[in-house]
Amino acid sequence: CSRDWSSDVCSSDLAGSGIGLATTRRLAEEGCDVTGGILDESQRTALSGMPAEVLDVRNAAQWEKAIGAVLARRGRLDILVHCAGISRPGTAQETSQETWDEVIGINLTSILLGSRTALPHLRKVRGTIVSVASINAIRGNTGMAAYVASKFGVAGLTQSMAMDYATEGVRVNCVCPGAIETPMMKDALGRAADPDAAHAATLAKHPMGRMGRAEEIASTIAFLASDDASFITGVALPVDGGRSAR
Repeated sequence: CSRDWSSDVCSSDLAGSGIGLATTRRLAEEGCDVTGGILDESQRTALSGMPAEVLDVRNAAQWEKAIGAVLARRGRLDILVHCAGISRPGTAQETSQETWDEVIGINLTSILLGSRTALPHLRKVRGTIVSVASINAIRGNTGMAAYVASKFGVAGLTQSMAMDYATEGVRVNCVCPGAIETPMMKDALGRAADPDAAHAATLAKHPMGRMGRAEEIASTIAFLASDDASFITGVALPVDGGRSAR
């Protein structure tokens, strides 16, 4: 996005639902000129007229096209927010090569591709990157081998980029949500043998006794992207209702 905290540009990978949609709306409320990345045309209506680009986040050419469209329209890129993510269950033995490639591609490789495309422009304006990782980027989980590996990778890539570009004023951080009320969470709980028990077990992991809201993650992303966080880089910030403290 181009934020108009003075006037920048923010691209949210999958802006049509969940954390991506909440973040797109929050940054727009803060005065950013937001361009959302959407999965397909059906997600465009959720953005209420904001610019959007159909984007397969695993495709380098589509990243070039999407960021090129932002630059053509606004002339600069200040903020890149990576929100795309999927979850697939399975231990290491159960996880197929196809599933592994899908999860790593969407959750981790996409961040490399998008950041690599955006960084020449972010370096010009001392911009910032914020990625959505997971509490599973700092705490493991059972039966989620590909997902946990991808999210640990997000935290590691975040730190690496933060160190590589700190002297140029580019800040790179990631947010590590606990359980958040999103379509992906609803789908995951719905696939459980006993959805009600799975929901109760999920709540029990969080000392605050509830799941978070997408808007609470969006607020954290907006903070990390703002000048209020000007001395923060390389951070994997838990936003998890106390789960990581347990």
